[in-house]
Amino acid sequence: MLTREFVGQTFGQNWHYVRLYDEGVPFIWHYHPEFELTLSRNITGTRYLGGDVQSFQEVDFVLIAPNQAHTWHALPVAPGEGKAPQQIQVIFFTLDWLKALVGSGLPELLAFSDWVAGVRDGVVFSRACSEMAIPLFDKLHEARNIERLCIVLTIFDALLRDVDARRLGSSNKAYVRDHRVELALNYLQKEYCRAIRLEDVADAAATSSATLKRLFRERLGMSVTDVLLQLRIGHACHLLVSTNMPVRLVAEASGYVNQANFFKQFSDRRGLSPAEFRRRHHLHNRLTRAELSL
Repeated sequence: MLTREFVGQTFGQNWHYVRLYDEGVPFIWHYHPEFELTLSRNITGTRYLGGDVQSFQEVDFVLIAPNQAHTWHALPVAPGEGKAPQQIQVIFFTLDWLKALVGSGLPELLAFSDWVAGVRDGVVFSRACSEMAIPLFDKLHEARNIERLCIVLTIFDALLRDVDARRLGSSNKAYVRDHRVELALNYLQKEYCRAIRLEDVADAAATSSATLKRLFRERLGMSVTDVLLQLRIGHACHLLVSTNMPVRLVAEASGYVNQANFFKQFSDRRGLSPAEFRRRHHLHNRLTRAELSL
């Protein structure tokens, strides 16, 4: 089940920092309207970010876009291995906060703000960037007041410099905020599992269908259909890896009336059939392989 996570604030600031220390990594598909910058350490497993599924070893450093469904699955640690404790550190922030800082006397953040605005799904950072971030996150956990904010901004600056980062999604176009697009995206996020007409989305955004199509192209570099399919395929990936639901029911639960369309669209976007995607990435299969290797 996809869960809406509510993010708080740190010391009343418009961003939030949390650390999970040796508490395991629960498999919970969730989303939230904030950007999420997550550094995972001493964890081996699989990251599920929308429809992108990747294994990682020991260190994982990613930026997750707002409202993008995501979760992690950590492989079990064999008893007596004496490994360092698992640790996850997260910085939540919003684009509005960055823009407010830029407009209030910190124009040095403009380049980073523009870069963040162009993140459609997420960014996976290189191992070199991850290693560089570790001591900064260690300092962040202990720091307070101005020092804490300075460390956060230093981490942000490092993200811009990672030339080997892997950007998820096809669009590099910066998103110029529009309340009609926001209303349409909120509607799609809530209703994507049922039949939706363009007119329904336009009504939710209080605009015409023609205007909405133009706004999506101009602001997002995507069509309304592109966004809808992204949400549906992401939900299908979640069901395929976390349940044993028959594929035909996965299609129905993801908003597909026509199974042939589901198979074609899934294969086009993931490069695998739904059944092959399940065989490769299902949690039970990954756990079994991990247990056999211990």
